[in-house]
Amino acid sequence: MRALSGLNRLIGFGLSMAALAAAALIAIPWMVRASGPEAFGMIVLGQNFGAIGAMVVAYGWGISGPAEIARGTTESRLEEFLASVKVRVFLLGPVAVLTAVVAILFSNNRPDLAAVGAVVAVLPGLTSNWVFIGLGRPFVLMLTETLPRVAFTVVGIVAMETGSDALIGLLWQGVGLVVAFIASGWWTLRAFGHHAVRLPAMKPLGFLLREYRHGVASNVGGSLFVALPLVLVTVIAPAAQPVFALVDKLERQALVAMVPVVSVLQGWVPRAADPAVRVRKVVIGTAAGSVLIALVAGLWGEWPLHVLGNGQLTPSADVVALMGVVLGLSFYVIALAHTVLATYRQMRALAMSTLIGTVVMVPLVAVGAYYLGAAGALAGIAGGLLVRMSIKLVVTSRCLQGPPPALDAVLPSEEIV
Repeated sequence: MRALSGLNRLIGFGLSMAALAAAALIAIPWMVRASGPEAFGMIVLGQNFGAIGAMVVAYGWGISGPAEIARGTTESRLEEFLASVKVRVFLLGPVAVLTAVVAILFSNNRPDLAAVGAVVAVLPGLTSNWVFIGLGRPFVLMLTETLPRVAFTVVGIVAMETGSDALIGLLWQGVGLVVAFIASGWWTLRAFGHHAVRLPAMKPLGFLLREYRHGVASNVGGSLFVALPLVLVTVIAPAAQPVFALVDKLERQALVAMVPVVSVLQGWVPRAADPAVRVRKVVIGTAAGSVLIALVAGLWGEWPLHVLGNGQLTPSADVVALMGVVLGLSFYVIALAHTVLATYRQMRALAMSTLIGTVVMVPLVAVGAYYLGAAGALAGIAGGLLVRMSIKLVVTSRCLQGPPPALDAVLPSEEIV
């Protein structure tokens, strides 16, 4: 029964992530066709800055939140959710404006697409998917968040197919994200008995910002790690930018498609009184999965890149192979961070590993892009990921040698309706 329950959750989370990834990927050729390859490159540039902003808005709950929800009581879960809403709504406006301005400054054409791409990419920071991951409720996530986002992405695709600019497609995606935030928030408050549960006074905003600072440091650091390579390629090797932007986009969506596996593990690992046995399984199992991902993407990644580029952008074989390596390493790094370090509340160590990996990666990408274009940039990213992976494995080993993390009184997620 436990295996069937885990499979059911994997399928549920998988359907949500697959739907989101498919909608985003399907929209790419229409954006390229609607406004051209260079304009699409500006959209991706803006989205990279927006992704950093989204991590600021999310403020670390995507990493630490599932474990806190999985082992919490109804009261602690509601308090965690309300604290997250208070912080995220406060941060949304200024972060969106700042990322839009930065995107405009770095754009070399279509600054409007760069700015709107940045703002729309900030909105996923409002997601409450971590609540559903912690509860193990994938189909509620699909109903409240996935369906609105996919539906409005389709509306945008239809608009572009009928002659609208890519800007309109982006705006419709933004509408879907706002609707998803409202729907998921309504369900969460209802499920946690917002009106029936008596909570202490909400902690001040300043206290919350300090309390969760390590989580946001890790989140922002991870986003910088992902976003900086495209910025560097844009500045150092602009001729390679459209191809690198396409590879970057496919990598992101592929990782989204892999999130269900991590989501199931995020809820499964911290539920054990002593998660050490489950952690060892995660370390070995996800390592094998990462190797498989790298092989599949490296050997068969050329075709989807050709299709997504509408036949106008076709990366070389070395770029495709390195994309596979980056995908495999990225999956393993994410799995270790979200399932192991988050369970043991090693958020400071997680932030430091990301910082060190980024410091190592930046010069590697800069030099690689200058001499080898997209392939050199991908090789530099792989070097940074190897550093991050090594540090996380060291921290994981220390966690396994120490005591288990504190476990709160848990209300089984099946009782939440």
